[in-house]
Amino acid sequence: MKTNIQAILSIGLATIFALSASTSNADGFYVGAGAYKADMDIEDFDDDYVPAGFVGYQFLDTNFLMLSAELGYYNLGKIDKNNYKVDASAFTLAGVAYLPIGPFFEVYAKAGVASVSIDVKAFGEKDDLDGEEAFGGVGFAFDILDTIDIYAEYLLFDTEIDSQMIGVGIRLDF
Repeated sequence: MKTNIQAILSIGLATIFALSASTSNADGFYVGAGAYKADMDIEDFDDDYVPAGFVGYQFLDTNFLMLSAELGYYNLGKIDKNNYKVDASAFTLAGVAYLPIGPFFEVYAKAGVASVSIDVKAFGEKDDLDGEEAFGGVGFAFDILDTIDIYAEYLLFDTEIDSQMIGVGIRLDF
């Protein structure tokens, strides 16, 4: 099953790059990165500050709706207390729908599939809770100079440890 999601992510990435290369004007291609506060549904977990990054292609841009496809990497956090260690991350493939509100502000929703890697080590025993899970979120962005967006978003990953994140970052449109 893990190879299936890797194949889907590879095809998605190839499609995004093909779409951006096939247009004479690559207005729809974008990259972004942010800093997030991650929270896992584990009793002793203290919030962890983690990085994330993504690449996407906006294939529909109207005055009423914008749609894009996005590949991302999210570090879901880490805990290392006593004899208990958890380290989680996810590669994602998502669809994003934006609703422009005025010339400089937009709200959006993101939903897709995440290839999640969760490594658990408790009392000398190691367990991997890897798998493909659903994820989604909502956010808003401020458009600066028509090519730079400052965003804030909330994401929820439906994993064995129910990870959720809130973060801010920057997105650059090409």
